[in-house]
Amino acid sequence: MKTIKTQILAITLLLVAVLFTECKKGETGPAGAAGPQGSQGPVLTLINSGNVTGTLTGTRRDGTAFTEPFSYAYYLQGSSGTLDSLTSSLYVFSMQRSINDIFSNNSASINVNAASKTASTGTLNLSFTFEKSLSSTKLFSFSGNTSTATATSLSYNATTGLFSGNFNVTLTGTQNNTGNTATIIGNFQANLIQKIYRKTLQSQIKTD
Repeated sequence: MKTIKTQILAITLLLVAVLFTECKKGETGPAGAAGPQGSQGPVLTLINSGNVTGTLTGTRRDGTAFTEPFSYAYYLQGSSGTLDSLTSSLYVFSMQRSINDIFSNNSASINVNAASKTASTGTLNLSFTFEKSLSSTKLFSFSGNTSTATATSLSYNATTGLFSGNFNVTLTGTQNNTGNTATIIGNFQANLIQKIYRKTLQSQIKTD
């Protein structure tokens, strides 16, 4: 009886070995058809609202005089501009604008420090960049900034948030990258969001 069981076990193991030998993995078949195209992701767009417009004049480093009009009317999402009341006598109006190209450096950043919301003048902080292609191999690039100029004809509408004003800025050769005196004359307007700060009230503990 033991011999019969041993023979049956040997035959079973032999059959299993044959099955494993014959059931080899086949070759990889051809790739299937491509699936449907997914939906397009979000597109980064600039918002057209308000503007900083004017004229830039000066002399390039090579001695060539220039007069260039500019109009920056776009900003990258977020708020159009802000009004921040740092103290009861210091209000900061801020805005930034560029051309409709997220890869361009053309832009103007304006901060106006004023004594009140209704002030007609204020101290202008201006950071300005202008670029223009002169040929396939040449680019005129201007950049300058000032923090001591004056903004005039200021107007702020507390109901709509519309803020506007004018500026006439002369930049010395050390305040811009041409090394020569330059002038930027223009105006600006934007709808601003006023920042509101919540005050924390602490209870007073009275002792006898």
